[in-house]
Amino acid sequence: MLIAEIGSLITRVTLIDEVEGDYRMIGHAETNTTAEPPFGNVFYGLLEATRQIGQMTGRQLVQDSQLLMPQTSTYDGVSHLLVVTSAAGAMRMVITAIASDVSAHHALHASHATYTNVLQILTLDASSGQAGLAPTQRSWIDDQIDQLLQIDPEVIVLAGGLEGGAVEAVTRLAHIVRLIAMKSGVDVNGQYQPKVTTRPVIYAGNSAARETVSAILHERAEVVHVANLCPTLDRADLAPTQQELARLYEDKILPSLAGLTSLQSLSAVPVRTVCAVQGVITRFLAERTGRSVLTLDTGAAATAAFYASPGRFIPTVLGTIGTVYGLPELMATQGVATLARWLPFAMATSDVSEQLLNRTLRPYILPASRDDVYLAHAVACEALRAALARLREQTSLDAVDWIIAGGGILAHTPQPGLALLTILDALEPMGTSDQPIIDVHLDTLGLLVTAGAIAELNPEAALTLVDHDLLSNVPLARVVTLLGEGPSDTVAAEVELKIVGGATERIEVKHGTLARLPLPQGRYGELTIRPAAGVRIGRLEPGETIASDGGEIAGSALGVVIDARGRPLRLAEDPVARREQISAWLIALNVEPGPPTATSGLPSKPEAITTAAETTTTIEAPPVSAEEA
Repeated sequence: MLIAEIGSLITRVTLIDEVEGDYRMIGHAETNTTAEPPFGNVFYGLLEATRQIGQMTGRQLVQDSQLLMPQTSTYDGVSHLLVVTSAAGAMRMVITAIASDVSAHHALHASHATYTNVLQILTLDASSGQAGLAPTQRSWIDDQIDQLLQIDPEVIVLAGGLEGGAVEAVTRLAHIVRLIAMKSGVDVNGQYQPKVTTRPVIYAGNSAARETVSAILHERAEVVHVANLCPTLDRADLAPTQQELARLYEDKILPSLAGLTSLQSLSAVPVRTVCAVQGVITRFLAERTGRSVLTLDTGAAATAAFYASPGRFIPTVLGTIGTVYGLPELMATQGVATLARWLPFAMATSDVSEQLLNRTLRPYILPASRDDVYLAHAVACEALRAALARLREQTSLDAVDWIIAGGGILAHTPQPGLALLTILDALEPMGTSDQPIIDVHLDTLGLLVTAGAIAELNPEAALTLVDHDLLSNVPLARVVTLLGEGPSDTVAAEVELKIVGGATERIEVKHGTLARLPLPQGRYGELTIRPAAGVRIGRLEPGETIASDGGEIAGSALGVVIDARGRPLRLAEDPVARREQISAWLIALNVEPGPPTATSGLPSKPEAITTAAETTTTIEAPPVSAEEA
């Protein structure tokens, strides 16, 4: 199987084949996406990456500028092509609702299920106080309609009204939508000429008003009825609206991507969005393991965060915030100074703006210096913080115990410690679950998307790919958060790591610092943490010691990382002190060279630090498969 992930900037192609009874990744290549001129066809980028895989594997996968299909008896060619994409751009959307803090609020959350750009939110409660206008004054509704006619949305969501409630407000809202339901017209000799095409309208309000809404919008809109977004004041039902938005995107927006129609004719299953398959595999991992899973994606045009636990799934896709094409929106919403605060060196905000805008004009230029890399990671950090802030509006992330992160900047980081610091700064994990040790994986090859793409066609292949190639090859670190405040020169915890068949390392971790205990991949260890009085881990009591069973802590690229920086994370207000603070964290995670400091951990003193209790809790690491053991 050949799986192509066509991003707005990069096209990744992965070759999966059966090896000794298991489906494994046997080739992977990346190239620039060719949707824009002079190519104007995403197929060319896919072919180029496929040629590279053919050269690496010794297989002929392309013949006469076409994919060689089906696979031959000599293993040349491919049997199936699967395509997912995030390159079609965001679907322009307008939300019309009764109340801004209820129906509009839930509709906005539902819009984050796929790549959307909410251009305007129109609510009836915003018109309060407009009564008694003079005859010459324009009304609120006139201004709203004029704005809506100019922005030309591709879909309208109409929401509001509790189940069993009155329908008058919804009816009024439907009449407003009727005025804008047709596509924008043209002004000819002072006369407005509407076009005959209609916009899709998703009605997600009081079910008692469905017939009335359909009658009002008859011949003016393509009305789709879904379950009420907010049937009661204390319950929201987002899934039906989310599913309809995702369907509309795939039906209406994806075909506009240059060259995608020809790929669809070759694909074994319908072309899907990247965010859709990311959601599939996130839910699968949570249900399979019983854990709280968070997957993160820093894309060039969009940023996504997916949370899943058994029986629960919440997607958050910001379709206009990204690390390249989504930079203008990120700069406008977060602020340039906010981006610059994560830099370990001095840089004027005007210079930051210039470099970032230059990046949007020249998206294929790679970071050419150390400073460029740090600026790219500052952008990724703030993009993730924006997505996670929206996600936290719907659920707490304190119990997350498994993080899988990917996307261009994180996947291509020159140092694993820099990727981890970006993730930790963005999420500020708490670890307040039954499993306080947080597993962090870095998806450097985009295998999360690959596995999600093939799940519909071959679930067995998706499962083996996750187990053998994704999870076993990219463990980044195991992170423990120390919760509690204290002076920066005082010890927050004593940490001891006994490596199976190796040495024992003991360090003291001070408040405000990060510390790392190396544990290479393939090795196992036993971890013991003795917090100081007032410091707790997970759900334990302050000062309570925790210890893993022997050999249950698996190795990774960075080993075990202790985060004692406090929650919420506080950056120094003084610019010089803040840069020193960030530089110390970079040294602690082996990103920058430096002498051993309190940040990277000090050798433990013979005397034990004071703890509030001498109790010890045994923590169990996530189960290890027989093959991994």
